[in-house]
Amino acid sequence: DQVAKGDVLMRVPTTAAFVLDYNTGLRLPASAGWPRLRGSAAGSSDPLPWDILQALALVDGLAGDGGEFWQRYCDELLPAPEQLTLPMCWEGPRLAQLQHTDIAQAATAQKARLTALFPELMEPLAPDVPGWLQWAFACVRSRAFRVGTDAFAFVPFLDFANHAEAPANGQPTPTASITQGRPIANADFRMFATTSRREEGLGEDDGSFFELVALRDIDLGEEVTICYSGPEGYTNQRYMAQYGFVPRGGNPADRIRVDLDAEHQAAPLELARLQDLIGDGLFLAALRGTDPYLFAALKSLPLKDEDPRVMDAYSIQQRTTTRGDASVRTATSLLRQVEAQIAEGTTPLEDDELMLAGSAGEQLFSENPRLAAAVIYRIERKRLLATTATLLRAYARGNNAR
Repeated sequence: DQVAKGDVLMRVPTTAAFVLDYNTGLRLPASAGWPRLRGSAAGSSDPLPWDILQALALVDGLAGDGGEFWQRYCDELLPAPEQLTLPMCWEGPRLAQLQHTDIAQAATAQKARLTALFPELMEPLAPDVPGWLQWAFACVRSRAFRVGTDAFAFVPFLDFANHAEAPANGQPTPTASITQGRPIANADFRMFATTSRREEGLGEDDGSFFELVALRDIDLGEEVTICYSGPEGYTNQRYMAQYGFVPRGGNPADRIRVDLDAEHQAAPLELARLQDLIGDGLFLAALRGTDPYLFAALKSLPLKDEDPRVMDAYSIQQRTTTRGDASVRTATSLLRQVEAQIAEGTTPLEDDELMLAGSAGEQLFSENPRLAAAVIYRIERKRLLATTATLLRAYARGNNAR
């Protein structure tokens, strides 16, 4: 339907959700036993974190130990284990498809953590298919959300909302649905508390709800989306590890990891010199976010805190003459680090892009969503690495990078 700003799109009672509040405790639907969850929580010498507890609740739900609703929800509406695109659910050969050591090592460490806690629930269901605890933990990681300072909830049906970018400055316009080619979230969730039924003698249900609310007018047939990351955004590594996807076409919040020693920190790159090398047009595009790869590349590098708008050609030349040598050495050192990361790629960027083009790409998404997710991740990473390397080469050589 046509939706107006402020309309409630969905309302789910808190009694239908898994809610862990470190101040008030764990709340579950009361009509079932939840044996794995309750037994593990009671038998653990150290308190289990919220995401592990909620994962155990999902395992109970799938097994039928959380009531009929949760059995059907887990079986019919949550993704099957072999469809999960989070790297923590992948084996070594599939992790290698990401062509990024850091994220593969983090996924392996997460799997080892779960195996140490509950080895019997981590047995693979089939070759290249994760075990039930991996499945449940991945669903929690990608679908639960924070509902307070120390409170987390897994809310059925609200977890269906897909991701879109946060509105600019947190203030959506009444109708804008897209900015710079990327969709903007049109809804958000909130917890809505009513008068306590317990106080009125009406039982344990306090009458509170989780609600999905329209942030702006939403057109007939338009998808309802929320922002997973908040206005600051996440790096692609975090998006992939937590949700199993990355934004396509550049992510201004993405970063390249570089190690900065004392020499690098003492001789950061001159922002004004970079502006001169890449040209005012590209530089302004980066500042405005219209070139997200260039913006992310600049934000990945150590930059001297100066306002490029007050720099002229003479002052740039003077800086290059008087203090440029040290920053050039920084650029050269960082370039070696970036080139080492580029060397992790075992396929050319052009071949990766062909895999997702046209009907072949549509078929890949349909038949092998995990491989498609890996290819998108490495494409975005390679584009950012290439942009960063171009900047650093230009800086180190003093050549124009336009």
